[in-house]
Amino acid sequence: MEDPDNTSHSAEGPALGFWYQSLYALLILLEQSSDDAAVGIELLDDIQLSANGQGLYYQLKHSVAAKPSSVGIKSSSLWRTIKVWIDLLPKVNLPETSFRLVTVGGVVDQDPLAALAVPDSNREALVSAMALEARRVVAARAAAKSAGKYRLPYADRKDGCEAFLSCPDATRLNLLRRVTLEIESPTVSQIEDHISAQLKLLPVEQRAQVARKLIEWWDRQIVCSLCGKRERLITRPELQAQISEIVSDLEQGKLSADFETVDKPLEYQPDGMLTRQIALVNGSNTDINKAIREEWRARAQRARWVTENPALATMISGYDAVLTEHWSDKHDQMVEECETVEEGVKRKSGLDLLRWSHNEAPMAIRPIQEGFGASYYVRGSYQVLAIDLQVGWHPNYKKLLKDGE
Repeated sequence: MEDPDNTSHSAEGPALGFWYQSLYALLILLEQSSDDAAVGIELLDDIQLSANGQGLYYQLKHSVAAKPSSVGIKSSSLWRTIKVWIDLLPKVNLPETSFRLVTVGGVVDQDPLAALAVPDSNREALVSAMALEARRVVAARAAAKSAGKYRLPYADRKDGCEAFLSCPDATRLNLLRRVTLEIESPTVSQIEDHISAQLKLLPVEQRAQVARKLIEWWDRQIVCSLCGKRERLITRPELQAQISEIVSDLEQGKLSADFETVDKPLEYQPDGMLTRQIALVNGSNTDINKAIREEWRARAQRARWVTENPALATMISGYDAVLTEHWSDKHDQMVEECETVEEGVKRKSGLDLLRWSHNEAPMAIRPIQEGFGASYYVRGSYQVLAIDLQVGWHPNYKKLLKDGE
C-alpha cells in the first residue's frame, strides 16, 4: 500500500494508499482473460489474484510525492515485502505461486534489484547481493547493541533481513525466481484512466463514464467484502455482468442512483435558507440533519446527470414542477385550515408537511423516471426547492422569510 519511505505525516497518504489498493485490484481483474479469475484485497497480501489455477500476490508501494522514491536492495519497503512473502511460503504451493512488487517509482540506477523487472532473468547475483545487504544490517544492529546504544539502526528492515537469512539458499533463489518488479506503475490520480483504457470493447466515448460508474460499484463491493457482507473474492463474471448492466442503462437512457449510499462531505455547508425554513416550523435536529443529507444527495445527483447529459435539465425542471404541484395542493389546504389558528398550530401543521416530504412523498409521487426508486431524490429535491422558496413548510413562509423572521 502506501510506501512509508515517501509519505507525509497526514492521513492523506494512507487513505489514498488504501484506495489505490482497491483500484489496482480492479485494474488487475480487468486485465484477466480467464473466466475463473478472482481478486481480493487484504487477504494473504495487499492484493490476491487467482487465475488459471495460479495464485498471484501483490505488494503495492504507492506514494503521493511528486517524485516517488526509487526502490533498491537498501529500501525498507523491499525488506518489509520480503518478510511478508517469507511468512506466506508455508501457506502456498510455490510452483503455482507468483509475486508482484508494484511501485509508482523507479528502480535505483545499477541496483541488483533491477533484475526483478526483467522477465526470466538470472536471479543468482541478486540473491547474493541481498544476502550481503541483510548480513550488513544484522551486523550493524549487533554492533550498536554491543555499544549500548538505545536506538538500534535499521528497525524498519531488520525483520525482513533476518527472515531472508534464515531461509536456505535454495529457498531464497526459488522465491526470487517467482518475483516480478513492476516499476513506474500508474499513480492513484492516473489509475482511473488506465481502468477506462481496459474497456476496449466499448466505444471510446463511453469508456470514461462506464469506468466511473464501475469504480463506484467496485468501491462498494470492496467495502462489503471487508465487512463480511459478501465473499472476499470478486470474480471476473461478476465484473463482466456489472459492466454489461452499466452499458445497458446508458444505452436505454436509464437514470442512475449514484448517491444512495454516499454520505455528504463532512465540510458541506448547506444554504442557510434550508435551516431557516425548518426553524419556522420548529423542526428538530433530526429533521435538519436528514434535510441537509438529502439536499446534498439530490443536488449532487442533478449536477451529475446534467454534466453527463445536458438534455436532462428539461426532465429535471419538469419533475420539479410535478413535485411543486403535489406540495401546493397540501400547502394551499393547510393555509386555508390555519387562517384562524394560533401560531403554534401553524408551526405544527408546517412540521407535518415537512415530514410528509421526507416520509410519504417518495412513495406517493411518481418517480422522475419509471424504475427509478431512490427516495433521496424526492426528499432532497424538496429541500432544493425550499432553498429557492419555490416551496415552504410554514403557512406564511414567504412573508416570514421576506421579513427576516
